[in-house]
Amino acid sequence: MDGTRALLVGLALLSLMAIGIVTATDGVFPVPVETIQPPANLSIGVQVDQMGSSITATFRGGFGQNLLKSLQITVTSPDGKNQTKNLGWQTGDTVTFTGTGCGDQVTGTAVYMDGVEYPFLNEVLPAVPGICSVGFKKVVDPCEEIAASPSLKTAPIEEIPGNKSVAIQANVDISTITVEFRGGFGQNIIKSLKVTRYAPDGTTETKDLGTKVGSTVNFIASNNCMERIGADVAFMDGTQYHFFDQVLHISRTR
Repeated sequence: MDGTRALLVGLALLSLMAIGIVTATDGVFPVPVETIQPPANLSIGVQVDQMGSSITATFRGGFGQNLLKSLQITVTSPDGKNQTKNLGWQTGDTVTFTGTGCGDQVTGTAVYMDGVEYPFLNEVLPAVPGICSVGFKKVVDPCEEIAASPSLKTAPIEEIPGNKSVAIQANVDISTITVEFRGGFGQNIIKSLKVTRYAPDGTTETKDLGTKVGSTVNFIASNNCMERIGADVAFMDGTQYHFFDQVLHISRTR
């Protein structure tokens, strides 16, 4: 019985270690990664030398770091090879990888003591001119074409007078965009507050946002790159303003 239990525990640990490891066996680069911000607001600094041959990841801290079980950092090169190392979670701890200088991808997964994992880091390093071998195909940003969409061009913001100020906040978690009403001096004289999601393909979706502090509306993102969120407020005195217009990055850290 003890031997069987030990075997099961060992298999479970191997399964946990396998989750979150990045591979490029299908030839896709950069590797698609949906990032999730951990509840501890962790920060990792990534630096590369002038030749692109040395990549260093440094842990910069974060609330709740004592609840971490491990930090797994992976460097994937455009040819599909990858290196994975564990990074310590004391502020200033570092790990170093050998880079290609051809735009390597650095990803990171935070594993907490309760077993929950957060793939929170996804950064593609710049290619170093003159370093990549002849014939190397330049990595194309998968979001470059989407970013060029005219629908993602923000409209000018209209300033609301201070005595009628209105504040909202837009956040995204993987594919869900949440817009929250944060209050303002004009809260009690709002007639309508409409939030619009502008997709890169030109489609739009508009929802009414409540005017009680903490009220929210949710949108599902149409893609894995970016969406535009705009907001318009109309007051009881007949004035109206387009006071918010931003492009949100969906699953990519910046």
